[in-house]
Amino acid sequence: MSDEARSVPPSRGDGWGCVSRAFDFRAMWKGFGGSGAAMRSRAAAALIGMLAIACVPQAIAQDEGRSILLQIDVEATVQADGSVADVQPDPALPASMQARVKRGVATWRYTPLRWQGHAVPVRIAQQIKVEATPHSEGATALRIVGVTSPAPAGADADRAAAPRWVPPRFPPDLAKAGVNAVLVYAVLFGEDGVPREIQRMYPTTQDSTSERLDKASRKALHQSVVPHAFRGVPIACRAKVPFTFGSTRNPDLLHQPPEVDALFESYPDRCPEVRLETPVVGMSF
Repeated sequence: MSDEARSVPPSRGDGWGCVSRAFDFRAMWKGFGGSGAAMRSRAAAALIGMLAIACVPQAIAQDEGRSILLQIDVEATVQADGSVADVQPDPALPASMQARVKRGVATWRYTPLRWQGHAVPVRIAQQIKVEATPHSEGATALRIVGVTSPAPAGADADRAAAPRWVPPRFPPDLAKAGVNAVLVYAVLFGEDGVPREIQRMYPTTQDSTSERLDKASRKALHQSVVPHAFRGVPIACRAKVPFTFGSTRNPDLLHQPPEVDALFESYPDRCPEVRLETPVVGMSF
């Protein structure tokens, strides 16, 4: 499913109008990929979701078999062993849908928040994009088509200092030439969030184009301040930072090879991060 959400029918006066007016899927999904952007838009997305959910029963009743897209906000506690507890879906959802989301998310597994061998429970927030399809018997199928990276929630969010990322500048002549590239770095951030060490993990080869993109990426990193903490205490740690250059929507042209993750896992000072391990895209609630 693309970010254009082509399965959403146009607004008209038979019940779909309130859904399509309240839910700008194209604009919303642009910020769905990264946790930083998701956190900044969380309040607005929650309001949009509440407006859209109010229209769902009407839309479903009148458009049997037609799918609509919903964004569901969920909070949960990831335990020290990676299991999930206390799942709280958006209260604007119908009670039956809340129960289905709770049951589903409770089965997910995560890499817990861990630092120097010590894992702790943490409260997280995620946004789940689902495709809702009504059936003749009155039931509605909910299929997951996307999910954001976990972000701190509750008291854990209050303790998290906001990062200041500076995006790299795409050289205009390379953009005009249709260059597509991904550069991935292992960056050691100090306790103050200032980059202390920048190592490029990918690509491993160098040509004139990658050299210019590397220069732009390093300049942006040196201007960024990204503090990290573990249970409220500032720490110096290493983060994986990818930069994507290009305008294509073909994911095959803008991907990181698997060996990049394997290389990053070899660093012992990786920043603590909660990661969803369960492959949930395509699953149903």
